[in-house]
Amino acid sequence: MAPFGIGILGCGAVAKVHAEAIRHVPDLRLAAVCSRSQESAERLGKAYGVHWYTDLDEFFALPGLDAVTICTPSGTHSELGGAAALVGKHVVVEKPIDVSLDKADALIEACRHSGVRLAVSLQSRYLDAPRLLKKTVAEGRLGRLVMASAYVKWYRSDEYYAAARWRGTLALDGGGAAINQAIHTIDLLRWIAGPLRQVAAFKDRLTHPQIEAEDTLVAAVRFASGACGVIEAATSIYPGFRRRIELTGTEGTVVLDGDNITVWQLRDGSECPLKPAAQVSDGSSNPMAIDFEGHRRVMADFARAILDGSAPEIDGAAGRESLEVVSALYASAREGRPVALPEPPA
Repeated sequence: MAPFGIGILGCGAVAKVHAEAIRHVPDLRLAAVCSRSQESAERLGKAYGVHWYTDLDEFFALPGLDAVTICTPSGTHSELGGAAALVGKHVVVEKPIDVSLDKADALIEACRHSGVRLAVSLQSRYLDAPRLLKKTVAEGRLGRLVMASAYVKWYRSDEYYAAARWRGTLALDGGGAAINQAIHTIDLLRWIAGPLRQVAAFKDRLTHPQIEAEDTLVAAVRFASGACGVIEAATSIYPGFRRRIELTGTEGTVVLDGDNITVWQLRDGSECPLKPAAQVSDGSSNPMAIDFEGHRRVMADFARAILDGSAPEIDGAAGRESLEVVSALYASAREGRPVALPEPPA
């Protein structure tokens, strides 16, 4: 069967990562790129030898375009993904799924109604070390979880925010450090440790007063399992440090530092079965200091879902989970009170 044709909508910084990922998935071929900016679309299209467009209808009408991956500002994902679904295109959206739960739900429903696949690019779930942590907790090897915490103490310069006017805005970024930089790690924490029951958060602009959203957020959290924890999300911590997840149960502690497990202390005396790998996907101080392997795995799973008619591993409902946590963090910080999260579906 010929590879599925997929186009990139939005030709900013992350679009090249998507293009490289697509190149390394045999069941996909990059068919075209599209952007409101002629310069950006032409540059990316010429770099990868494909058609480039500035008109959305012309882009969607390209013969052989079966799917789109949306790399536009977060607050446009639902609108553009819904438009793609309406004309029968399968959809991948960059994280987060959108900036509000209502918009996320609208996109999920649009794709369901049109019978197309929807995947959310939360690529950290596909990496080896997080998957091992998920398996370890699910098998009960940590015992009953006691504490589960996530730390994303990153740095972004003033120039980073000035380079794209949508960054740090409420309308198009949805917020700041929590929803943009920390959402991958928040997603992992919820995926591994289970649903959260309650959050109590504070947020502020401490080093980037010119942006609309927060550059620093801290929260105490409680999980449905009864475990407690902390979430820290920042773009204010110079020079920036690798993201970190700490999990402690009655039977031991494991720590994810970047993409490696650096602490594996279990009562059973076992050694971590995963050897350390080069830290290649660290965006702590440079948002583009990542490789494309995680995105390649997202795209490979997306292609599999199209081929066999099943849901992608991180479909719209899964992508919505981390947005629900971030939305609760923001509500708590805004209202100055703890916020309860909805009970997970039975």
